[in-house]
Amino acid sequence: MGIRLGRVGHIGIHVSDADRSIDFYRKVLGLKLTGRWGPPTFGRQICFMRIDDRHHDVVLFELSEDARKAGVGSTDSQFRKAPGLDHVAFEIDSREDWLRALEHVRGCGVKIVSGPYVHAPEGGDQGFVGGSGSHAFYFLDPDGNRIEIYCWMMKVTGPSMAAPNPDL
Repeated sequence: MGIRLGRVGHIGIHVSDADRSIDFYRKVLGLKLTGRWGPPTFGRQICFMRIDDRHHDVVLFELSEDARKAGVGSTDSQFRKAPGLDHVAFEIDSREDWLRALEHVRGCGVKIVSGPYVHAPEGGDQGFVGGSGSHAFYFLDPDGNRIEIYCWMMKVTGPSMAAPNPDL
């Protein structure tokens, strides 16, 4: 059976400017700063951010000056040509709160780059058979990392159109 994981514990993201990213994640997603460390006690800026009361859900690692000069992290994560982060997804409990989140993100002046739509056959032209049925939209953080906000993820309890051969 292997390890019995409970949930994704946190995600680490390389960013080009810690201050700019902290401001973005606070304003757009409502994350709270737990702590921040950097030179001289730590080699680069590292910031722990949280959704609620757990110590951290997101960790921001500021890229070194050399990496910034080389242009690392400067393109939309969806189109990167090397391995790395594709997107970070945050779940919303209800469709009503999801719609409020969509309105809030737009109200922050952030461009929606994909969606809103339904990840499923019932989503029409933008749906797909293997989709979970979740409602989703995507936008970019200041370094081009895609962020997904979704609600209504299906539970897998047996085979279905969306989960044809699930491990149970």
